[in-house]
Amino acid sequence: MANLKTKYMGLELESPVIAASSGLTANVDKVKELEQAGAGAVVLKSLFEEQILYDSNKMTEGYNKEIHADAVDFFNGMSNSYFLDEYLTLVEECKKAVNIPVIASVNCVSNGAWLKYAKRFETVGADALELNAFTIPVNKKLSSEDYEKQYYELAEGIKKALNIPVAMKMSTHFTSLARVLDNLADLGINGLVLFNRFYRPDIDIDSLKMTHAPIFSAAEEMAMSLKWVALLSGELSADIAASTGIYDSKGVIKQLLAGAKAVQLCSTLYKNGTGLIGDINKEVAAWMDDKGFDSITDFNGILCQEESDNPEVYERAQYMKAAVGIS
Repeated sequence: MANLKTKYMGLELESPVIAASSGLTANVDKVKELEQAGAGAVVLKSLFEEQILYDSNKMTEGYNKEIHADAVDFFNGMSNSYFLDEYLTLVEECKKAVNIPVIASVNCVSNGAWLKYAKRFETVGADALELNAFTIPVNKKLSSEDYEKQYYELAEGIKKALNIPVAMKMSTHFTSLARVLDNLADLGINGLVLFNRFYRPDIDIDSLKMTHAPIFSAAEEMAMSLKWVALLSGELSADIAASTGIYDSKGVIKQLLAGAKAVQLCSTLYKNGTGLIGDINKEVAAWMDDKGFDSITDFNGILCQEESDNPEVYERAQYMKAAVGIS
């Protein structure tokens, strides 16, 4: 039977399927269930930088910060410690409960004070850290370079703080996505997750209120990550994990052919259950046997555009083939 083992950020995975950060990875029992289902690794539900700051502020509402300065400092410190310690306990307990890699996750918007706590993720046994970082580029006074600098400073800060591998879950909101990802890899980021899927607003025309679009991804959304994985997987020193819109074994196989070292599943697990991971593993192995591939390394990235010096030309050629049938 085909061997599904792969390496992602130096971590040994029994399967290329990773359970993405979500409510499905929020406690020990769920993480154990994902391991039993066949997940190669789990990314724990994110600890939010904003959530910590919000609760710190809520605890000190109504205090005169000049008169009660000591109390404000105390409650701020207590709140930070509470949420962080709770999360670190989750990491530690998951590491004791399962044998697969456990990746901690921080949803952050800055390279600020939270970085001084980062070493504690490593101390409690996290195998890696994934940063879910995104700043909405809506400030007209900031250039694209200004926004990019925020990501670079974050990457530099976290790499100085940790010895374990670090991944960054990225968006497509960059003027030159390829350059940004390459620069992050050069700064020592070990993994790049393509792509993040953000909250999407909608409008209810009956109630005249802002609401949200569907939370779960759709299978057709995979096309975006598949394109960029194929274009960049052979060009970057960092490993790529594909994310968003991957629903079944065909999606997993396509991303591996394009050059992803692993794939992250979320929406499909909510819709179809965690047992789907086992089915995907079996179907990927059966496909490999049918094609004569003994291991993932035999076919991983064979359809990426590694040899092209001008990926834009490659993309143009693919578009022409699709549009007018040029072979």
